[in-house]
Amino acid sequence: MPTITIIPASCKTSLATIRALLSLFDPSVKIHGIYRDLSKVPEDLLSHPQFTALQGDIDDPSLELPPSDLLFHTTPNTYTDADVFEHAKRQTENLKTAILKSSTIKKIVLMSTMGAQYSSGTGELKANHAAETTISTLPASIQKVFVRCCWFMENWASELPNLLSDKPFFYSTISPADFPFPHIAVRDIGKTCAQELLSTAPPKSNPYIFELQGQSYNSNDVKKIFEELLGKEVDMRVIPQEGLLDYYRQMFSEHVAREYTEMNQSFLEGGILFLNPEPTPGGEIRRGETELREVLAGLLKGRV
Repeated sequence: MPTITIIPASCKTSLATIRALLSLFDPSVKIHGIYRDLSKVPEDLLSHPQFTALQGDIDDPSLELPPSDLLFHTTPNTYTDADVFEHAKRQTENLKTAILKSSTIKKIVLMSTMGAQYSSGTGELKANHAAETTISTLPASIQKVFVRCCWFMENWASELPNLLSDKPFFYSTISPADFPFPHIAVRDIGKTCAQELLSTAPPKSNPYIFELQGQSYNSNDVKKIFEELLGKEVDMRVIPQEGLLDYYRQMFSEHVAREYTEMNQSFLEGGILFLNPEPTPGGEIRRGETELREVLAGLLKGRV
């Protein structure tokens, strides 16, 4: 009877993993979700017999974990002026200490990102480099799986207010407009991470690392899908690389804007992920099944 801890449980990918695990309808699977704020627990999970919500904070050095066999972790975004790498390193060190104290964890699945192998040149993604580096130092008796995901399809949700305005438009930071970039749906991330948590197959390596990607889309593809779904013309405003910093300054502090600009530029032409001098070991790429149209339709349906 596997017991699984999800920390932090409030992130979208964490919730997708929880739902994927519960969708198996295996009553032997027990899940502990750790939340900083218990008011964030979805109502349906509160009454689910296989799920227990617990209060805990990954920023707390005295963090304690419930007895568990398996653990899922993702590095939460920070929108503060803290150093991205150091902030994530402190959080993951707290988690590492808690794992060692618990002495029951046999496997940890980390939802990471493409580019996590690089210590610089990736902006906000440096948090995942910190997490992978720290978790890799756990004892060899603990199996480690790093799922390096690409651009989330759900990232386009930020454009919903603009798309639902009287004159629909959206901004795209993927330039030029015909530049293709792989997308992945959060539901596919949850499904893959759930499968890895429950897998009993002998590990190929420790840590075992693979990339998770879906179909590639460019900005023109996104515009076409939005127009088909809305049934009207949609104006597309592509932000060129040289305009990214000013664009992000409208939303974030100067520090955060620079981190997001570097992250965005890292996967565009000339960026470190585009050049990819140190590919993921083994080069394994798994494919998500969900198409962008399905995700965008769901986002629009939820807002219209």
